[in-house]
Amino acid sequence: MKRPLGAGKKAGAADGKTIDPFRLPRDRAFWRETLAAYWYLIPAFLVLGTFVFYPFFSAFKLSLFKWSSLNPPGTFIGFENYRYIFHDKYFWRAMGHTFYYVGITVPVTLALSILVATLLNQGLRFLSFARTSFFLSYISPVVAMAMVWRWMYNVDYGLINYFLSFFHIDAIAWLNDPRYSLPAVILLSVWHYVGYQAIILLAGMQSIEQQYYDAAKVDGASGFQTWWKVTVPLLSPQIFFVFIISLIGSFKVFTEINVLLSGPGPLRSAETLVYYIIRSSGRIDHATNHIGRAAAASVVLFGIIFVFTIIQLTLTQKRVHYD
Repeated sequence: MKRPLGAGKKAGAADGKTIDPFRLPRDRAFWRETLAAYWYLIPAFLVLGTFVFYPFFSAFKLSLFKWSSLNPPGTFIGFENYRYIFHDKYFWRAMGHTFYYVGITVPVTLALSILVATLLNQGLRFLSFARTSFFLSYISPVVAMAMVWRWMYNVDYGLINYFLSFFHIDAIAWLNDPRYSLPAVILLSVWHYVGYQAIILLAGMQSIEQQYYDAAKVDGASGFQTWWKVTVPLLSPQIFFVFIISLIGSFKVFTEINVLLSGPGPLRSAETLVYYIIRSSGRIDHATNHIGRAAAASVVLFGIIFVFTIIQLTLTQKRVHYD
């Protein structure tokens, strides 16, 4: 059986000569289209170069120096800043808090958003009002939202402790107890993002063609089987999208912690990697002006997010259906 041209490095021709498919002659129209494609990509390259690649390489460069405000970037010390943060117990505590926050916030928010989107997809009478209500939590300013939640978490007259009193549960010092400071941030974050993700998933559900549900009904599938075997697989692109953006955003949490707890929490019980970076840079505590260490920690954070993103892209490549 003859092999196609693209089957190997080179394919045989009728005259016995070998033809390299990568060196076939290109006409003028091909090069015109190629140049046009790169021309349209220039704005994207400029944005990525300005806001992604340049900051990353600048941070990596700063991480190799001991910062000096009088003679920036200071004295070159190699990887000494990395050695310092890897031996800093507060760095590893911040790392643990970050993974704890991500490990709970991301799956819980995604599960609740799928549930909410499924309920909203049942043809409710006030569907538009329900969409607006759920999305309102996301478009609300984070600072104002955190201030409201500070009142709800108040140990004496907070709304949450008021509801817990109906179950004979003692008042919890959510913002002053190291055991509950990070869970308090997690509750706030889940409430903040579940509406946004639910709206995206709802749009994906409503784009699924009815013929798939009709076929499942003919085959005798129950409601849950139809949801699990039809809705979820066809919703995988939207699920993958919200999972990735939620994962990246959760690793970079800062504002909620800073406003809700007015700092990293009691005994630094809610300090995450981003908070550690900003504090090390002197933006919060002006006594600790170690920009090189902050840059090293930011490079480590970038590496963690990059690795997790690549893993997700690899694992979900065969499970995401785009047609």
